Amino acid sequence: MSWTNGYLIQEFPLPPQIRSLVIAQDWPKLDSFMQTQVAPGGELFKLLSQHAQFTKVEHMLALRDGASPDEEDGIWHDDGSRVLAFSLSLNYFGLPQGGALEVRPKGQPTNSLGPYPPGTLVIFRTGVDGFEHRTCKVTAGLRLVCAGWCS
Repeated sequence: MSWTNGYLIQEFPLPPQIRSLVIAQDWPKLDSFMQTQVAPGGELFKLLSQHAQFTKVEHMLALRDGASPDEEDGIWHDDGSRVLAFSLSLNYFGLPQGGALEVRPKGQPTNSLGPYPPGTLVIFRTGVDGFEHRTCKVTAGLRLVCAGWCS
């Protein structure tokens, strides 16, 4: 698999219980499951390790709601000294309108990605390689991803 414009897109198989946790909005259990995936030896850690050298992965669940009056485009940022970043779609509520991930070399044209169905993993380069990214405003529906950074 080769890098295109600073990112890779691939499938990451999710077990069936993930859908149940998302639909039930059981964020603590979902977060605990994702922690096992990004810990050394976890499947997501192993997959990411194929693309960069790092020792630690941080993650968060990011839920954006098109009905929220606070919903807006994110700001361009580069994740500082982190060597790699990712966004794993957990969109079991259906695909939202808006909510694309945008990735670009700093100051260059933008690549607009997604939203994607559950289990789609976007791995992208960070400021270490001269890239920045942001998430666009969700205009309708819910967008749920597990976002993370490798350092």
